[in-house]
Amino acid sequence: MSLGVTVGISFGALFGLILIWFLISVLKSFIVVAQNERVIVESWGKYNRTLTAGFHCLMPVRDRIRKILWKHNQISVDKYGNETIQMTQSLVHKIDLRESLFDFPLQSIITRDNVELKIHLMALYQLVDPVRVCYEIYDLPLAVGNLVKTTLRSVIGAMGLDDTLASRDEINQLIQQKVSHICLNWGFKLNKVELLEIIPTRDVQIAMNSQIAAERIRRASIIEADGQREKVRTEAEGATQKMIAISKGRQQVTILVARGQADSKTLIAEGEARALKVLAEAVKPFNIDATQYLIAIKYLETFGKMATSSSRSVVYFPLNTNLVGEFRTILNTKRK
Repeated sequence: MSLGVTVGISFGALFGLILIWFLISVLKSFIVVAQNERVIVESWGKYNRTLTAGFHCLMPVRDRIRKILWKHNQISVDKYGNETIQMTQSLVHKIDLRESLFDFPLQSIITRDNVELKIHLMALYQLVDPVRVCYEIYDLPLAVGNLVKTTLRSVIGAMGLDDTLASRDEINQLIQQKVSHICLNWGFKLNKVELLEIIPTRDVQIAMNSQIAAERIRRASIIEADGQREKVRTEAEGATQKMIAISKGRQQVTILVARGQADSKTLIAEGEARALKVLAEAVKPFNIDATQYLIAIKYLETFGKMATSSSRSVVYFPLNTNLVGEFRTILNTKRK
């Protein structure tokens, strides 16, 4: 084979390779961008434009798609039900603008009172500026992850165990406030931070359970003492009210009996007054004093009782008395 033929074949093969490479570049220049995705295009290594949703054609050789380093979390569960989070890293050329989730592995943090805690943190984020995501920082997931972790350590390190367990919302707000303005410079918007789990060590859990049991016993003792105190006070008040009611009842009975006796004496006196008045009218024609007449009747009744008694009695009449005359008058009146 002559030298000319060899050179022709070599140039033909080279031209063919160049043609194939050009065709492949042309085919790769066609790109379809989905909704809520963005693609950064560079021309000769310099930012040119941002591709939005739709079909686009790039200039072969000149235009190149900018790729970014991104990390993805893969969660695997073993046969015992334990979850393992494995992070994978890859270069991607499409920037997803949808809201996504950062699931951080368990973080070992020491509180202000030297208690070790395991914290499981989750963050909701969104990429809002594709240009800043590509050019402001190289490894965005690593930077955001370390920033959130260090902020979490500083916030919880300034709090005690009880404050940490009772102030989840406050911790979430503090982390978001300290991290958000820094992440915005990178085109990264931190929408929400949540503490999924706060797990104390085994020794701390035992101490907390003992403290809770002691607190429950103390509260039970206080409640029992309060119950006994209320019982004694209620019984004393009941006894007092009982005595007051009995005293008031006796007072009312005494008042009613006294009123009855007074009314009875009043009625008897009124009856005797009327009887005396009638008697005075009856003996008036005989010139007899009604009072002396009644006294004489009482004497006669008394003499009758004395006569029927078995004992011997001596009776003395008053000196100034007109009983004999009254007796005589009474006897004469009865004979007539």
